[in-house]
Amino acid sequence: MADVIKGHNTSYARYEKLINRRDELKKEAFQYHAEYVRKFGDLILELFRKKIECIRKKKTIEYCQVALNHGNSVDQSQLQAYLEKEMADFQERLQGMVEEHKATLKSTTVTEKDMLEIKRIYHRLVKKIHPDINPEVTGSEELMDLWHRVSVAYSCNSLKDLQELEVLVMQALESVDLDDLDIPDIEEKISDLEKEIMEIMETDPYQYKFLLEDSKAVEAKKKDLKMQLKTYEDYSRQLDEVLEGILGSGVKITWQMN
Repeated sequence: MADVIKGHNTSYARYEKLINRRDELKKEAFQYHAEYVRKFGDLILELFRKKIECIRKKKTIEYCQVALNHGNSVDQSQLQAYLEKEMADFQERLQGMVEEHKATLKSTTVTEKDMLEIKRIYHRLVKKIHPDINPEVTGSEELMDLWHRVSVAYSCNSLKDLQELEVLVMQALESVDLDDLDIPDIEEKISDLEKEIMEIMETDPYQYKFLLEDSKAVEAKKKDLKMQLKTYEDYSRQLDEVLEGILGSGVKITWQMN
């Protein structure tokens, strides 16, 4: 398959450049997010765990208060089942944050030489199988799978994976007949890309860049997270006092024996 789409559409070069720019910014945003997690992840996790603790205590209080209002005892197993259901989404989010934090800490730095090679390989593959440039790629399950793997490898700065994927892409293209196509509505697509690029640059996680580049801002962020944590620690102790007060008001908890 030829690298250049049929015709002499002068907008094609700009379209391809914008696609590469958009994808490069998305990758940078991914990297800024990873660096943000590396710098603040421990505090963010500790804060979120404390928030979950407070939510759990508050829901326990509400559950017990209802029992008190109706003169009923609280069945411990029913309370536990209620809390597990109510807290399931929070626990799932926490688990996702923990896994992301672990993965981020394992990530390695990449040399400038490797970064240049990563960019060169990615740009070659963009010309060949980027769905926005070659819509027929979407009709090939094999090529779409390869493209998704290329996108992940590019975001993660994995030169080895990209080198191996380029070989697989070339092999796959030998058995797939893709026509060279003009890109319909290319000016509209260019406009959409320009808007998408601006949105990426103006929002998080790309905006983390300016925080991460400012050492004073980083320290201020850590201080703010620690202050929030202390606030939730104080709130947790207040909730303990409220729960003790409710239990002292006559609510009995029936604990199930194993």
